[in-house]
Amino acid sequence: MKIREIIAQDVGPLMNEPIILENNWSGELETKVLFTGPNGCGKSTLLRGMALLWDAVGYWLDHRKSLPMKHEAKIWLQQWTGFALILDRILPFYATPVGVLFGTLEWANELRERYSSVVWIGEAVARTGKPGQPKRELILPQEKWLEEWSEQRKKMILSHDKVDCPNVIYLDAEERRWVQPKRNISEPQPDVLSQRWLTKYLVSEDWKGQLEASLITLKTTQLHRYHKIIRNLNSFLIGKEIDPDIKPGEGRLRVRLKNKRGGYHSLDDLSAGEHQVLILIYLISRWQQPGGIVLIDEPDLYLHPSLVDSFLSTLEHLISEQDGQLLMTSHSVDVWNRYDNFGMRQELKLQGEE
Repeated sequence: MKIREIIAQDVGPLMNEPIILENNWSGELETKVLFTGPNGCGKSTLLRGMALLWDAVGYWLDHRKSLPMKHEAKIWLQQWTGFALILDRILPFYATPVGVLFGTLEWANELRERYSSVVWIGEAVARTGKPGQPKRELILPQEKWLEEWSEQRKKMILSHDKVDCPNVIYLDAEERRWVQPKRNISEPQPDVLSQRWLTKYLVSEDWKGQLEASLITLKTTQLHRYHKIIRNLNSFLIGKEIDPDIKPGEGRLRVRLKNKRGGYHSLDDLSAGEHQVLILIYLISRWQQPGGIVLIDEPDLYLHPSLVDSFLSTLEHLISEQDGQLLMTSHSVDVWNRYDNFGMRQELKLQGEE
């Protein structure tokens, strides 16, 4: 599953022009896309919209009705005229383009007419009728593939079973804050399986949901994968390494200092840049599904410039192993140059800018 086109109508500062993620020369879809532009042009808004629309798709598949009033996706999406994505396909369920949308009924009808060869899923709202009670139309094809997709989604979020179903990982820059746990520390905790559909970094002072708790759970449930992730993380630590062994009775991971015999500290004591490496590599390694889409706001945040290139290369490799698509933002000129040469750099403009 890859995003072919992004369509925003009156969405914050975004221009009302489709963003097409196809290579100009080959016509193939880009698997590595960097969004750039001045502050306030809507880079983070774009990623947030994609993640929330995917969250809405999960609700539509489960409930077959309009989003509830207090649903996070609805609160955000209903502010605008419309937001839509066109996906190239959703394997293994549907092998031709699928569009997902949320917007006004008039805009949705125009969009469906313009892209008549695309199968659409979404919710359209008519701004008429009683105040506070607009007419809503749920757009869902009554086809077997949608039922199969719905069943696999349920299996995905209710069990640890291997499921061939794509997902989305959304890693917002402002939310990637490392918070030390203060409650229920070291208690064995199962993973939050809703993360398999839409993965986000959960900021919490409770041990449950913490990245470290999830990593320790992985050691129990998938030992080989645990050691592979620890090796990946350690390749970006200088003069130290995460000890894969956990002392009985402690229930915490330790970082071994190579230049101090017997010297250790906790994951909490890593630097801001090291925490970013830990968060991004772990969440992608742990949760990306085959064909999944990864959205990262400023992946180079807090990183030393000497590490950025190799770190991005590692992220790209992890995502390509799952035949995924990487979409991100950055203000770094070095990162711009990388995707000018190896991928696509999509410049976003401010409203009224030529």
